[in-house]
Amino acid sequence: MSLNVLIVDDDKMITLLHKVMVTKNKICANPLLFKDGKEPLDFLVNEYKPEERYLVLLDINMPILNGWEFLDEIQTKEFSKEIMVIIVTSSVDSSDKLKANTYPQVIGFLEKPIRTDSCNYIKTLPELAPFFS
Repeated sequence: MSLNVLIVDDDKMITLLHKVMVTKNKICANPLLFKDGKEPLDFLVNEYKPEERYLVLLDINMPILNGWEFLDEIQTKEFSKEIMVIIVTSSVDSSDKLKANTYPQVIGFLEKPIRTDSCNYIKTLPELAPFFS
């Protein structure tokens, strides 16, 4: 079983930085980049494979379909239990953390940008640790 990483952020520099960090820290050799919440949703609807697992590093504030709307849409999909989401945001609003915890797919909450210590944290999450042992 492999772990696919989807990086979702409307800031191109952030997505490139996150791609470098995810690759350098051996979370995923080839993460996919998306600029809004609709693109990864369409990808999952069309490309989802039950034998694989998906980690979405998700920004909240984006055009077209924001992070919350993406999470709402995922709830309606039959593969929703196979998707793991880490919110990656510049928001320091505690209500965002509380709201994130209401979604079963959300397994973590990180502040932008992702750094080496963020990647080390990701590897220790119980849902993801088996991929890095």
